[in-house]
Amino acid sequence: MRLKLLCVLSLILLCSGCAFRADHSTYFAAQQVLAELSAGQIFAVHPDGNSLAYVNDGLELLRLSDGYRQRLLFDAPDAILWSADGRQLVAAVREGEQTRLVQLTTAAETRRQVFVAERITDLAWLADGSLLAMGQSLEEDGSAVYVQVQLLIWDGSRDVERKPLYRYSYLKPVFEESSFTPQVVHHFDLSPLKDELLYNRYLDSPAHGGRLELVLYNLQTTREQVLAVTDNRQFEALFSADAEHILLPQTDEVILLNPWTHKVKQRWSGSGQSLGVADSRDLFLIDGRLQGADRLLLQLPADAKGQFSTDGARLFVVVDRKLYLVEGYSVPEKIQYSDLEKLKLQGIRQQRSREEISLREYYQTRNNILHP
Repeated sequence: MRLKLLCVLSLILLCSGCAFRADHSTYFAAQQVLAELSAGQIFAVHPDGNSLAYVNDGLELLRLSDGYRQRLLFDAPDAILWSADGRQLVAAVREGEQTRLVQLTTAAETRRQVFVAERITDLAWLADGSLLAMGQSLEEDGSAVYVQVQLLIWDGSRDVERKPLYRYSYLKPVFEESSFTPQVVHHFDLSPLKDELLYNRYLDSPAHGGRLELVLYNLQTTREQVLAVTDNRQFEALFSADAEHILLPQTDEVILLNPWTHKVKQRWSGSGQSLGVADSRDLFLIDGRLQGADRLLLQLPADAKGQFSTDGARLFVVVDRKLYLVEGYSVPEKIQYSDLEKLKLQGIRQQRSREEISLREYYQTRNNILHP
């Protein structure tokens, strides 16, 4: 693989018919093309924003400070994720009928791994340091295929806990080339408070359009709330940094919605086919537009897929399977809860999920927690 180091990203994009534009219609000069990615466009940004792991015919590590590259795995993972402290990288590698979950560290002798029967399609860290994974398994019975979707929780031991989410089935395609099984990939977004997640649930067979429900799921209570129904198989929704709102595509706009009160905090035009949210700041990537809380910060190509560094100061975007670094934009203030506030907020969110308190009581209690 030959990686091209370029000085000004905007010049490249102009040649391909698109450009990065900052405020006042000035061109935004990014650093360089960092890497070429495989078709899955899988990468993970180190929490400090100075390193990243990416998949291109295997798993590689890139250190931005000096350009150092290291091949970590020769197999291409289906999902990768850094730990919060950046000391380890977890990879889900499909091996035959199993998936190997492996924790990669700087010392090979400390690596831990476990094999599971499911195909792992997404990863996140829970508050106690356990790994949360989205897994799906297939069973064939005559002309039908049955798909079991569940959450897997791995604490690094030999045991893996499973929480079934739902099960659906479809008829096998008549012709092999019409097979859609590889396209049915489930993803989720975990709340910044690590207690709720958003995921898509199929209502109809993917062969007949694949109608979906967007589901809000509480990990502690296992209660679910259906937020939307759509026939868009690329549909995704993401939690905002305050954990109270979700970035949600509509027919011709994207909204920042409170899913409990149904109040819209902000609106943007667009299809919502490419979304990103910073972990702890009001920074949103919406169809190529980098948005702050109240203004447009940067215009990128509409199909740009992005991930922010933990502090929100760096945005890594993929355009045409090329990975770029974007920085130098205005970064909003950090949204942060103390450990005690998180614990109390999780408690009242469980009560809200079980309908043990009214929404009015919930918001009164939440305000008292954050502003005693």
